[in-house]
Amino acid sequence: MLSEDFEELLEKWVLREKTYKRTVEDQILPYISNKNVVFLYGPRRAGKSVTARRLLEKLSKNSKTRYVNLEDPKLLNLLNTGLMDSFAEGLGAKDTIVFDEVQLVTGWEKWVRKAVDTRQCQIIVTGSSAKLLSGEFATSLGGRGIGFQILPFSFEEFHRITKKSFEEFLKIGGYPEVVLNPNKKEKLLESYFELALIKDVITRYKIRDSAALRNLAFYLLTNSGKQVSLKRIRNTFGLSYDTIRQFLEYLEAAFLVFQTPFFSYSMNKSLAKARKIYAFDLGMQQYASKSFTEDKGRLAEAVVAIELKRRNYEIYYWKNIKEVDFIAKKKTKISPINVCYSKKLPKREQESLIKFCKKIKTKKATILYLGKTTKSTHEKIEITHKNLKKWLLKKPV
Repeated sequence: MLSEDFEELLEKWVLREKTYKRTVEDQILPYISNKNVVFLYGPRRAGKSVTARRLLEKLSKNSKTRYVNLEDPKLLNLLNTGLMDSFAEGLGAKDTIVFDEVQLVTGWEKWVRKAVDTRQCQIIVTGSSAKLLSGEFATSLGGRGIGFQILPFSFEEFHRITKKSFEEFLKIGGYPEVVLNPNKKEKLLESYFELALIKDVITRYKIRDSAALRNLAFYLLTNSGKQVSLKRIRNTFGLSYDTIRQFLEYLEAAFLVFQTPFFSYSMNKSLAKARKIYAFDLGMQQYASKSFTEDKGRLAEAVVAIELKRRNYEIYYWKNIKEVDFIAKKKTKISPINVCYSKKLPKREQESLIKFCKKIKTKKATILYLGKTTKSTHEKIEITHKNLKKWLLKKPV
């Protein structure tokens, strides 16, 4: 039986506040099983914990469910696999347990694998490290771990919950607590930034030059949507190439930024070109940015980058005098996309798409803008002009 102290903690962690449905919930539910582990990964405060607890509420009322918050201070000196045994005690094959921020427990992978092998119970785990959960964990479970990325609210979720406009979304971003309390935006985003930097990077990787890391994080967020080369970073901060690559990897694993490489069928050429950097959230981008001007065009482009990431596309950009904002790749399908924050389309938006399509011999491309959805054909290439807001409101398949 669970100890009285643990029973009290489980009661303390029960979800009581009002919550909102996340689009990804319906995708996750069919995969909750004792034959595999569901893992939810994404930025801190993006809604992983709430999503996990909402999933528990949707499961059969005839089964037991438990939510375990491994960040609770009362568990600080107890973080081992024995603790996981204690909380899972008495659960059967159809019961479900959530371990929130599971990476805090050393050896958790082995515990989870054993639980899956013995069909002990249904398991959901969450974590704030992209590298730890999406990569290492999936490998250690031999394909029996199924991951879902939980990012801050999409525009579809933001609009459904608040009824506010796209322009408001550009200002606020998607972190749930910020969306629901926009007057606290600056303080909340500051705390999220510091938490991700300190807990998920500096402490986890034992970074000595934390000032250089912090300055690099601010620099990347300020230049979100722009091409950033290792050489430029080296000249700006005086860091070695190895340190820069390492810091970039850590910041990406902590969900502060992500990179989009140059599109080329040659890996060497792709690696040699500068990469574009995007923030995982518009609010965070603006909190950390040192820019004094609001560039809605760049913010709209960032929205599309994050949404493509949410829809599980591999994302690239292409440039040869003219630029294509995104080459969205899923399996073998390639979709060139330009973003324009205007109701009228400048010629350059079509010209760059035509040039790219002719180069790689593809026949279709898309422009996301503020006007009506139409189609046009140029040099045998079909370009679909889609309304940006409608595209964002459409739930991913």
